[in-house]
Amino acid sequence: MPELPEVETVTQALKEVGLNWTITKIDFFRKDLRESIPIEEFKKILLNCSIIEIKRRSKYILIFSHKGCGIFHLGMSGSFLSRKDAETKVPHTHLIMRLSKRGSRSRFLHFVDPRRFGRIGAVVLNNYENHPFLRNLGPEPLELPRLGDYLYEKSRKSSRAIKTFLMDAKNIVGLGNIYVCESLYQARISPFRAAGQVSRKEFQLLGNAIKKTLRKAIKQGGTTLKDFKNTEGNPGYFKVSLKVYGRTGLACENCKDSITLAKQSGRSSWFCSFCQK
Repeated sequence: MPELPEVETVTQALKEVGLNWTITKIDFFRKDLRESIPIEEFKKILLNCSIIEIKRRSKYILIFSHKGCGIFHLGMSGSFLSRKDAETKVPHTHLIMRLSKRGSRSRFLHFVDPRRFGRIGAVVLNNYENHPFLRNLGPEPLELPRLGDYLYEKSRKSSRAIKTFLMDAKNIVGLGNIYVCESLYQARISPFRAAGQVSRKEFQLLGNAIKKTLRKAIKQGGTTLKDFKNTEGNPGYFKVSLKVYGRTGLACENCKDSITLAKQSGRSSWFCSFCQK
């Protein structure tokens, strides 16, 4: 599933494509994805309106007009593709928006989601933080100046594994399996340790590792493993920088021991059993 860097990469690309353009046509090709799509409300908010802002909140992309915003979640395989027309649809295209600007040729945004785990919502005016998709989300990791201290205070008395704790969007948003595995490896913390047993100093190291990993991934365009592509249909490139994720049996770059794969809360966890304690 796309995580914070992938969604941020798409958000920044959408800004280049759509900011200050007017959405002059919206075509939906199905009524639902993971759940029903509020098609009429979506059109009332965005159709024939200028896009005044595009931003990311957690793993959601928000497209604003003066009437409110459309909300998108990419799910496991969703993507936006920027095209010159509406006819060159790829399979599993569920939404096409035509963007227009005086003196420029129209451009088209295609929302594609083969597995249909994505979400599309709409919210009137600036009340988006109270939308059901967003209202229970924790803070953004890159916006907290003392991320490690925040996580330390949040985790006290928690018996949950540190990996599970970090992947809970109520605690901190945007972190999925890839970047949690990578950050824990950098901080030398086992994914199985109880969050409440991790010291403040260790959390400070972890907070720095999370920020460093996320910023590097954003700079390199996100991670491509199976489905992620940017708005031009091109893959991200952070995969070449992964230290543990997906590297079962390969040598740890620090100690040369083998990277271990284990199941944890139904998810795969990659770690070095020698370095991470």
